[in-house]
Amino acid sequence: MKQAFKLFPFLQIICIGCLIQLAVGCANIVPPAGGPKDTLAPYLIAAKPKDSATNVQPKEILIGFNEYITSADIQSNLIISPTIKTTPLVDVRLNALRIRINDSLAPNTTYSLQFGNAIKDVNEGNIAKNFTYVFSTGNQIDTGKIVGYVHLAETGAVDSTLIVVLHPAGNDTAIFKNKPLYYTKLNGKGRFEFKFLPYSRFQLFVLPNDYVKKYDDSTKLFAFADNTIAVDTKIDTLQLFAFQAYKRTEKKKTTAIAAKKTIASGLRFNKSIEGTDQDMLSPVKLSFDTKIKLNDSFPILLTDTLNKVIEDVAIQLDSTSQILSIQRGWNHEEKYRLILPQKSISDSLHNVLVKTDTIKFTIKPATAYGTVLIRTNGFQQFNHPVLLLTQDDKIKYSYPITQPIIRIPLILPGDFVLKILEDENNNGVWDTGVYGQQKKQPEKIRLLGTTISIKADWENEFNIILKK
Repeated sequence: MKQAFKLFPFLQIICIGCLIQLAVGCANIVPPAGGPKDTLAPYLIAAKPKDSATNVQPKEILIGFNEYITSADIQSNLIISPTIKTTPLVDVRLNALRIRINDSLAPNTTYSLQFGNAIKDVNEGNIAKNFTYVFSTGNQIDTGKIVGYVHLAETGAVDSTLIVVLHPAGNDTAIFKNKPLYYTKLNGKGRFEFKFLPYSRFQLFVLPNDYVKKYDDSTKLFAFADNTIAVDTKIDTLQLFAFQAYKRTEKKKTTAIAAKKTIASGLRFNKSIEGTDQDMLSPVKLSFDTKIKLNDSFPILLTDTLNKVIEDVAIQLDSTSQILSIQRGWNHEEKYRLILPQKSISDSLHNVLVKTDTIKFTIKPATAYGTVLIRTNGFQQFNHPVLLLTQDDKIKYSYPITQPIIRIPLILPGDFVLKILEDENNNGVWDTGVYGQQKKQPEKIRLLGTTISIKADWENEFNIILKK
């Protein structure tokens, strides 16, 4: 009788739910008209075993809520910590969850079932945010925590699709061979939190949320903590920076039809610079559909409007062999002609230009640019700081910070997000990390949370505070 009394609240919920279902038959559940809108999320009112139960080894868990619930892809949202071999089956019926566990559970272990935002009420869709159910196979609930943040090292942005994983300390190859013992997801701010951990030591890593949850590909986003994490040590927040050791390269497929079309029409390239005003701070670029090479016997020439050849010109291909750059010390409003002899460029199939081509362009006037003075505060706390002016996560301008005031004599107008690169090796560019025997962390780019708007033909002044 005593045991039956303990289960009565839950059984009552299920029975009431069944009676309502029988009464309405197959009709849709319609909320009553009138009255205030329901804004409250569903909450747990009974469970078997009860929430935070100890000394239990359940094969089935029943959880009852105060109202009818539905779920959004509950199987993919469910995280069980520590992980078990087989994902439990979860059924949603009326106002109850039924979870069936097919694996044996470890002794003296606290298990948590995290449902994320998968559970919501039927009528209004109010979400039971981060709903978690906990039990222990031992005589206590573990209460250890690890909290931190993950950002992308190359941009300072957040990728909330990443997960943070824990492996037991002492096995350096576990991240390559084993699935994690614990894992959790990032929120929209890059924050993660492990709860109900035993007071032990763990290795901590960041990975994409794929099936294997291992570091089996060096082009994956990845991050690692330099040292093992002791759960019994108070940790405010960890900071991790995810990187790709190597960039993924996708090979373009050239079909037979495309190859024939290329042979028939000759090399094709983007002539969008024709007749336009070009930036005096950047090289003039031509982009080609295929990889090309230059023929020194038929050199590309840059001339003035009188066809006088200009000597101090650097002409080169980028690493993809598809973008041709022409650079010199440009002058405002000067007009140029770029002469491309027919056989000056070819591809792997020996295609050349259809004919000799001449492209005319002009350099932008001085009034198209602004000047900038930026006063900084706090740059001394960074190692070789570089101020980055970015748009759409792409670096447009970079300036090493060696003193509190940065003067920029010429810059194109626009809105720029400011970031700081900690240039550890002082080479002026961001360098990635590597994991293995070397265990080298990437250089870090941090968002300053500041956007500046630069106007043309204007002296632009800004004050910024630099902080980690």
